[in-house]
Amino acid sequence: MTPVLPIADGRLRPATVHDLDRVLGLLHDETVRRYLCDEICLPRETVRDMLTRSETLAETGLGFWVIEQRPSGFSGMVGLQPVSTHVMKSPLMKDGIEPLIALKPSCTGLGLASAALRSVMRYAGTSLALDRLVAAVDEPNERSRRLMQRTGFKEVGRLKGPAHGLVLYECQLVADPAPSGNNCVQQSQ
Repeated sequence: MTPVLPIADGRLRPATVHDLDRVLGLLHDETVRRYLCDEICLPRETVRDMLTRSETLAETGLGFWVIEQRPSGFSGMVGLQPVSTHVMKSPLMKDGIEPLIALKPSCTGLGLASAALRSVMRYAGTSLALDRLVAAVDEPNERSRRLMQRTGFKEVGRLKGPAHGLVLYECQLVADPAPSGNNCVQQSQ
């Protein structure tokens, strides 16, 4: 079961189908869907299925969390899920678990994405005992690429994506990281 996870001035709580309207609005925002959804406005039923699947994944400790800040409330979502079939084509990503994050545009640039990602990384390394996370980020998505680097992910390859080239990342997790520090093992080059 996915637990509530703390972040500064807020929390990450497991997402449910009751969050459908807020998540749908977030994913339909043109700045969010540009890279996360490859410009596609996902149908309501697809987003409902995604949230239902998240509730099912909760049995394994994976799924989506709603990012709630005080006092503003819903600020976005973050998740841990198996990589997509497309990304799994790369041997570097095979059987990997990938973090996903989406913030309301009004909540960007405040360190919230880093805080939410670090929280799920700590959870993945400690509670789930995962030894690594992987990520695939659209090449032109500079903001997400900087987020990966800021949180300790290292570029490990490239892959052709459905809409853009993808930059592949990996993070070897630390079992018990400092709460405000880097959650990845520093790898020598």
